[in-house]
Amino acid sequence: MKHGLLHSTLREMQALAFSPRFWGLILIATAVLGVTGPFGTYERLTLLPRLAYWLALALATFTAGYAAIRLVGEALFERRAVPSVVRALITGLAAGVPIALVVTAFDWAALSAPIPDTSSALTLFLNCALIAAALSLASVLIEGETSADTEPQTASMPTAPGNGFDIAMLQPPTRPPLLDRLPPPLRGRLTSLSMQDHYVEVHTDKGSTLVLMRMADAMRETEGEAGLQIHRSHWVALDAVAGIARQDGKLFLKLKNGTQLPVSRSFAGTVRDAGFR
Repeated sequence: MKHGLLHSTLREMQALAFSPRFWGLILIATAVLGVTGPFGTYERLTLLPRLAYWLALALATFTAGYAAIRLVGEALFERRAVPSVVRALITGLAAGVPIALVVTAFDWAALSAPIPDTSSALTLFLNCALIAAALSLASVLIEGETSADTEPQTASMPTAPGNGFDIAMLQPPTRPPLLDRLPPPLRGRLTSLSMQDHYVEVHTDKGSTLVLMRMADAMRETEGEAGLQIHRSHWVALDAVAGIARQDGKLFLKLKNGTQLPVSRSFAGTVRDAGFR
């Protein structure tokens, strides 16, 4: 389980590494800190070494903090329904430990700063923990506001063809809790879930990632997105379905992104009841 959790976290961090928004924020922070030179870096380093110092420190502290937030969050809250705000605060505070260690190591290596005593180390930890908790909380609040602004209203959902099955009946006016498990750049509209060994591959309109959890638990956390289980290993969002296909007597659902997912015989009736024939 620990290996799987670490692997999942590394996959999520890899996805962030290709995010233009992530690099934009890192470079902006580096420029501001490099030019202003806080915490004595202006006096100790010239401009180019100072920029390099803050770029490396920003990347290192983000990596340590993000890994801690994801690992602590999964370890403590994997099986518990905890409000995202509470989760963000607790995991953010926990991230203060590795972030403080990274800052201490950088100051010792780059600035020849002495190893802090107990009082200074505690102050550094509290500062790092409060900053990490504030950023983690802000990320959750901003993501929640963005989702509320961009998600369509339930009343505008169409009625599926066929027997008059109302798709809107499957669309509770809430944000799927599963999205809180994804890296922020991937928190879009859910399109499908697929079981991969001990993981669930979560697909959204912004990308996909692996999450270490059971398929049944993942489907429970899709509340807020109208969808159907079509196979023991697959779930689809109804809004993502483009139509159906048949190959060698087998039924498939075609998604708008070009993916085709198989429909097992035990779920074929559910798919027909939803109006897909």
